[in-house]
Amino acid sequence: MIMEGAATAMTEERTDIEETLISEEELQQAVELFNTAYPFFIDEIERVEESRGKLSDFQLMMAIAVAKDRLIIFGWNCRRALNAIFDSFAEVYKQSGRSEAEVWAEDTFNSSREHVQLPEEDSTALKEHANPKIIELKLHIQAKEAELQQLYMELELLQQAGNSVPEGIT
Repeated sequence: MIMEGAATAMTEERTDIEETLISEEELQQAVELFNTAYPFFIDEIERVEESRGKLSDFQLMMAIAVAKDRLIIFGWNCRRALNAIFDSFAEVYKQSGRSEAEVWAEDTFNSSREHVQLPEEDSTALKEHANPKIIELKLHIQAKEAELQQLYMELELLQQAGNSVPEGIT
């Protein structure tokens, strides 16, 4: 069941040019990471909703970033799968609200609002944190991902406003 939901989330990801196969193990890892970050994600959504109401696209993207900051993500495909899961949650949230998005996450991935104790990091993860170059590169990648998400949002807004992108550029 979990794999079917994650596979659905992956098929909804926007990959017109390149199709990458993601192993079941990577998909399972992405689901586990989502479930680990989920309580923090919901807490952040609730915090912002209490003061400002329903989150805008940017606020939703920031809540995702807050949740993902608590994770150590190994592998590009796992990162893509996790991003697709968060994107799918965001779409449900935007269309139907937080309660429906929470039901979707629970039904699809068995997600729970309960905070779970994070497992002890293995020696690989500890070595990664000890190496300043790895930390610097991870921060650089995160900054580039945020920049790309912002550019994509701007593109979507322009396309929705009736401006079209010239053929061949998508």
